[in-house]
Amino acid sequence: MPSFTKSLALFSCLTATAKAFPTSAAAEIDDTPACPEPNKTARVYASELYNLFPGQPDFASPPVSDFHVQYNNQTGLAIQQAAVFSGLPQQATGCYFGWAQDDAYTGVLVVGGNGLLTGRQLAGFPSAATGGGVSAAAVKPFDTASPDRAFEADFTSWDREIKGTYHISGPGKISCAENVYLLLEKPQTTSGNVFLKRSQNAGIFLEYRC
Repeated sequence: MPSFTKSLALFSCLTATAKAFPTSAAAEIDDTPACPEPNKTARVYASELYNLFPGQPDFASPPVSDFHVQYNNQTGLAIQQAAVFSGLPQQATGCYFGWAQDDAYTGVLVVGGNGLLTGRQLAGFPSAATGGGVSAAAVKPFDTASPDRAFEADFTSWDREIKGTYHISGPGKISCAENVYLLLEKPQTTSGNVFLKRSQNAGIFLEYRC
């Protein structure tokens, strides 16, 4: 049987060898917007998401990673979300809203009740977030879009899908710019809850061409 001293020396050697091998880093999401090839489209995923609470308009929420919109017509709980899409090319045109979901084995999409959401473009965005967050009151002055500029995105039943897929909506309702700001919410007619976990291939995006 090897002595304790020899065993300790062997363990130290193995530990040093293990530390010598580089560890594999998690793959980073490349969201750098660029112009696609002619007659092709490109996507830019939301760079910032903020939960907004109209019932507590001064509550400033920090940025979050995942998409979550909700309304309950019994309790009155409403959760809107403000989305920031940054750095679109100056030549970008034909912007419209979309969302992609992973397959059911790796991703998370939960739709409770009615999953029909509405969205509209904001005229701007708060320049200074209080305490690192954004409130519904701070966003409200930029919510000036007319009703005919609203678009819909229906998540209903899509959480039953096994394979990953994507969806687009709102053509002609979003004006392309270097930075685009959207407000997404559940219409206060029926209860519903939508949660979409962000991943390498899932999340909300803008699709455009140049």
